[in-house]
Amino acid sequence: MQPCPSTSSRWLAKPTQGFSLIELMVAIAILAILASIAAPAMQDMIVQSRLTSQTNELLSAVQFARGEAIKRNQTIRLCSAASAGATSCGGSWEHWVVLNANNTVLRQGSLPSNLKLSSTFNANTLGFAPTGLTNVTPDSADSLSLCSPTGNGDTTRTIQVRLAGGTAIKKSAGCS
Repeated sequence: MQPCPSTSSRWLAKPTQGFSLIELMVAIAILAILASIAAPAMQDMIVQSRLTSQTNELLSAVQFARGEAIKRNQTIRLCSAASAGATSCGGSWEHWVVLNANNTVLRQGSLPSNLKLSSTFNANTLGFAPTGLTNVTPDSADSLSLCSPTGNGDTTRTIQVRLAGGTAIKKSAGCS
């Protein structure tokens, strides 16, 4: 004689594993919503990181030029250059170069195409005398301004250079 099947035994059966199609679609929808929220923040983070990196590189070049002027006891210039391999001043700030008194290149660099650099230096040249003093106008803060036309928030970094060679970095919004 066979035992009578119990209605409670089907609840004791091993559950099936995996997701139903509806559960999978809900999870994908939630993931898409989170990704759409995170993407703009990620782009801003990339812009801020790129600005910080390039600002630090330019600040390093300014400090390098000042240090070399003192060390070599000669005038050293940081200026815009016409191309990545240029050995003289001139051109836009897409490229820059540090030159000694004999126009020998001591250091050079280029900006990524999505950043803009401008200066308030006379003839786009920052000069350091052997004493470490600059050629900037007294009681002013001539500067290099690096900005990104994309991104939100503080998209401009300004490196202010004073007569004695001191520097300061200022963050601001907007890119002109």
